[in-house]
Amino acid sequence: MPGPTPNLRFVHILRGTLILLMAGLVPAVLLTAYFAQRYIVWVLGVFAGGLLMVRFAFQLWPCPRCGKPFFRSGTWAGPNMFTKRCMHCQLSEAEDAIPSITEANKPE
Repeated sequence: MPGPTPNLRFVHILRGTLILLMAGLVPAVLLTAYFAQRYIVWVLGVFAGGLLMVRFAFQLWPCPRCGKPFFRSGTWAGPNMFTKRCMHCQLSEAEDAIPSITEANKPE
């Protein structure tokens, strides 16, 4: 099965960035607190800013098929960052071509 399209590859980059930021927060704060206490506010600011940017990217990233937010199902709902399908049209991350009703792009 082929890999995801470049549009959907961005989802993997976002998810990897989120996991990296979450996993690196505690070690970075502990190391900063031990070696350079006066820079702990800067370290927390960098991580908070990074997490906010990733969250907004998840909130606003459009689905390649339907154009609606891929990770958000409603106006008041926050993004479901670990979903594997579009919240509106159910496009999977692993699909390489946009399926049609007539099965026109179905490989033979």
